Amino acid sequence: MNVKTLIHVLEKALVILKHYEHCTVDEMLNDISVKILSDQNKPIKNKKAPNDADYSNAIKKMKDMNKAEASQFLSSFKKEELLRMGTQMNIKLQKKDTKKILIESIITHCSFAELYAQMANRKHQKQMSEQT
Repeated sequence: MNVKTLIHVLEKALVILKHYEHCTVDEMLNDISVKILSDQNKPIKNKKAPNDADYSNAIKKMKDMNKAEASQFLSSFKKEELLRMGTQMNIKLQKKDTKKILIESIITHCSFAELYAQMANRKHQKQMSEQT
């Protein structure tokens, strides 16, 4: 763990400790234990949050488009939707990036995904061509 991560963790712990500053450590731990146990007994909701929209159809459509068509298609989405789409595609996108950069990143990822699949199968394809 690097120091920056430790600072972040300790800042979170500080918030909790400040909340319980009027208590003893035993009282704090008992209260936290009770809250954890009560949360475990609550039923889990299977509803998707509005932020967890499924973009698989949009991703499939986009993979059949050329770069210009995909760019025009993606420009109809809001920046937040592009970020969620990127998360669904396992792309690390920066929230600070402009919408244009997000679109370019998604398009680039899609084009390289096909290239990577072809590269992964080239040994198999070479063996198939040698057999014929």
